[in-house]
Amino acid sequence: MTSEGFFTESDRFIVSRASLLAESLVLRYFDLAPDEWTKNPYSLFTWKETAPWLRDSNVLAQTVRIGSRNNARNLKARDDIPCYGVLLQDPAILRTLLRPHKHDLWTLGLFVLTHELVHIVRFRRFEVDFYGSQEDRENEEKVVHKVTSEILSGVENTDKLLNLYESGSKF
Repeated sequence: MTSEGFFTESDRFIVSRASLLAESLVLRYFDLAPDEWTKNPYSLFTWKETAPWLRDSNVLAQTVRIGSRNNARNLKARDDIPCYGVLLQDPAILRTLLRPHKHDLWTLGLFVLTHELVHIVRFRRFEVDFYGSQEDRENEEKVVHKVTSEILSGVENTDKLLNLYESGSKF
């Protein structure tokens, strides 16, 4: 953790490792093929890797649409599959770790990444509208949190974090 509010290389390594478990848990929950993330990859970004207009220190992370395979590989329009990224909001995550609830980066990272990967699966597989209305997005957040809670229920150290989220408390 740095005083500037950016992840260190060590922090990034912890978050990357948490993403592997999040990927596995999401695959299992949705009964997806083991190669889902290979066939439909997402990108993981931190503040250092993104434009200032994508930074929002009021959320822990957000899913962003970063184009499509059609743009990247010049495929036919029917093959135009959206590509997504998870933008980690380093300052918000690091501030959360300083709160008295004693979270660690691994557990918080697992929660955040599981939540964002559920979004990505729902956008891809369940045709949830990425550009939906504010009301649709609020409803989607509720659904995604419910699914995230189901996925992480019983996973070591996540129950306290899930309870704080559901109670509306700050992590």
